[in-house]
Amino acid sequence: MNRNGLLAAGLLLAVSASAAFAGGTTASFLKLGSGARAAGLGGAYTAVSGDINSISYNPAGLAGLKRSGAGFTRAELVEGVSYNFLGYSRPIAKGNIGLAVNYLGQSSIDGRGPNREITGSFQASDTAVNLAYARPITARAGLGLNFKYITGRISGESAAGWAVDAGWQYRTPVKGLGLGFAVQNLGPEMKFLDEGSALPLTARAGAGYALPANMLLSLDISRQVNEKKTVFSVGSEYAVFNSVFMRAGYLASTAAGGSGLADAGGLKAGFGFKLRDFNLDYAVTPFGDIGRAHRISLGAGF
Repeated sequence: MNRNGLLAAGLLLAVSASAAFAGGTTASFLKLGSGARAAGLGGAYTAVSGDINSISYNPAGLAGLKRSGAGFTRAELVEGVSYNFLGYSRPIAKGNIGLAVNYLGQSSIDGRGPNREITGSFQASDTAVNLAYARPITARAGLGLNFKYITGRISGESAAGWAVDAGWQYRTPVKGLGLGFAVQNLGPEMKFLDEGSALPLTARAGAGYALPANMLLSLDISRQVNEKKTVFSVGSEYAVFNSVFMRAGYLASTAAGGSGLADAGGLKAGFGFKLRDFNLDYAVTPFGDIGRAHRISLGAGF
């Protein structure tokens, strides 16, 4: 395996729930989010609503949906490491319900002995199954909850746990200005080989401002509590005839020594197309020291 392959395997283990170690955090793949639109906005999506991808940033974003929707995201990372998201939402009495699955995996990783000799291969993967409910509480505000069941596997070993997200969104009296707040991954430690590690507990606050000239500006500040890290992200989107969208965003972290896999800092960019009830989005984002990650999303409303 080449250098990039070794780095990819190491990064996959680092974000895997099954790579937990006592005193640290695990299941960092939960911070990868979903949706190429959100990625193109630098992840500044806490106050932005309108599709199933809200479940990955702020479940309250589902509250305002008026009809059913579905979305799929595929992210090609490096050396066969891929990340997938599949979600569906529909209106029910007094609100909306959402169901989604996140999956991160690599089919084969070389095992290494004490002298770096290859000892065989093994597989690793992480999965989160999400069940969310959101509803308006006033004409301007909505609340949302998301319950997730998390599993991680490396070779023949596995770990499992659960977490809850809670969020709030508010459309201010200022036309086009919305606010959002969410707490993510609130739950007990996950245990792997009898060692427990905390989940990536995160508090997010954001604002989104839709300008009259088909322009959206968004801003997020998130605090990763257990990592003691603060992340800032900004994004912009320009719509051409409400069918072609150009996006750019930037993410910066206060952590010394650079950001981790799930929140690698730097410039993000993307574009999207919308035709009637269907949309296609693409984003390219930094991927630490290895290069760039590519993300594509498909969405539909019905």
